[in-house]
Amino acid sequence: MKRLNIRPLQFSSEKKLADEMLKALHDSEHTLNPNTANWKDISMSYLQHVQECINECEGVFLVAEIGKETVGFIFGYIDELDDSNFERGAGSDLYVSEGFVKPEYRKMGIYTALNSTFEKHFSHHNIRRIYRYTLVANTTMQRWLAQAGYQAVRMVYEKWKL
Repeated sequence: MKRLNIRPLQFSSEKKLADEMLKALHDSEHTLNPNTANWKDISMSYLQHVQECINECEGVFLVAEIGKETVGFIFGYIDELDDSNFERGAGSDLYVSEGFVKPEYRKMGIYTALNSTFEKHFSHHNIRRIYRYTLVANTTMQRWLAQAGYQAVRMVYEKWKL
């Protein structure tokens, strides 16, 4: 394998690449959750959301590249505590919003490298916890999360009335 390079995406000038990577994640999630919206219907507003999180919440969108090919990404931001917080501890929460590695590059340590770089990026912050969500059907990610020291704390139950 060629050398893996992880770098921050320059979102304003590389929005097309962010769109491609987020679409790939979205398509993958659709196979695990049929209630996932069509990417073309939400892409503009979601890309705007990502830009706002980068600008207003110290967000970062890291991409993993092998040669000239982008093979994965991770995106997250600082989620500041407010008066509604009911858990112990001081400091900020770091939210891992999205992450994805192309199927043909999985099981090569790329997501682990992305996550490690992501956490190092925020090492100068007073972070009390890192949190993320994953689909119940995404057992591969659940195994990775357990190996990386995450614990399941809450479950979200949904009742769709469509």
